[in-house]
Amino acid sequence: MISQGFNLTEPKSSVNGTDEREAHPKFWIAAYTRPRSEKKAASELRKSGIETYVPVQKQLRLWSDRKKLIDVVIIPMVIFAYVSMDDILTIKRNPLIIKILSFPGQKMPAHIPTIQIENLKLMLAQYEEKVEFLQGNFSAKDKVIVVNGSLRGLIGEVKEVNNDTTTVWVAVDILGGTIIKLENRILKHYE
Repeated sequence: MISQGFNLTEPKSSVNGTDEREAHPKFWIAAYTRPRSEKKAASELRKSGIETYVPVQKQLRLWSDRKKLIDVVIIPMVIFAYVSMDDILTIKRNPLIIKILSFPGQKMPAHIPTIQIENLKLMLAQYEEKVEFLQGNFSAKDKVIVVNGSLRGLIGEVKEVNNDTTTVWVAVDILGGTIIKLENRILKHYE
């Protein structure tokens, strides 16, 4: 007779009666790949038993002699992997992986909330218009640098963020400063 509350199919650990999922929790991470190697790196990691995700969207590409619907990588040189700490070394050893992303000043891989990956998957599966990835998640007081256009190299502090624009404060010590609205796509975090 099997008592309720026990699942005989779950492997048990010898430590405190925990199952393998509790002993080795999984989480999403992001890793930089070599240029144009996202799909191949993800495929190699899947062969090692690691779940991966490469954000792609079908887009129509035009050539002089034809049109073709192709999968376009939305975040160049980045793949996501659903891993436990035991999988990190396997990822680091892959020759197509440059590095695993971490927060500034930390050595541990940055954990990406599952809901963010699920939202990305949903958006790319359902939205038919071209999706662009904007690098940077700006908030008030962040330091930013202009990376394109006539103001390239300008460094300022974020005052306000809207959908497509960011208001940047360029300080002149003691006197105050100037404010300018810039498109988010030409800004990058400045460290």
